[in-house]
Amino acid sequence: MFELKIRIDAIALLTLSSLILAPIASAELKSNLTIEIDGLKNQKGELCFKLFSSSFDFPDNDKNAVVRRCIKITEDPLKITLKDVASGSYAIAVFQDLNGDRVLNRNTKGIPTEGYGFSNNPITRQDLTRYGDCVFLLAGATETIKIKIKYPPPK
Repeated sequence: MFELKIRIDAIALLTLSSLILAPIASAELKSNLTIEIDGLKNQKGELCFKLFSSSFDFPDNDKNAVVRRCIKITEDPLKITLKDVASGSYAIAVFQDLNGDRVLNRNTKGIPTEGYGFSNNPITRQDLTRYGDCVFLLAGATETIKIKIKYPPPK
């Protein structure tokens, strides 16, 4: 009889502790992400950036970006910090918007006419790049991603 009471108490304790700890275990881990953009030729226009959590619409269509923002260029390198970003896999696309249309403009051949860059600084060609080349894992309390801006060759 005494063993049965101990077992019932142990089961009750385990059940209660799992109910208390379940929200803690399922809590989403958050990180502070700093994006450092280097190589800006000037402070004209704005720097636009998009944070993607999947390859869908990367890098051009910002409709599926987790974060999309344009900010005034004040320095080089320019640092942007995003707070409380859910841990996971991401890719970043940035560009210097010189004409205020918040679009990476291209010439008739599809080559960008404004400065641009991506996380992991992949080698880019006419087709820009793919999500897989730019993806990184955000898992720590803080993470810094450095992006080097590339400019089209002069005419």
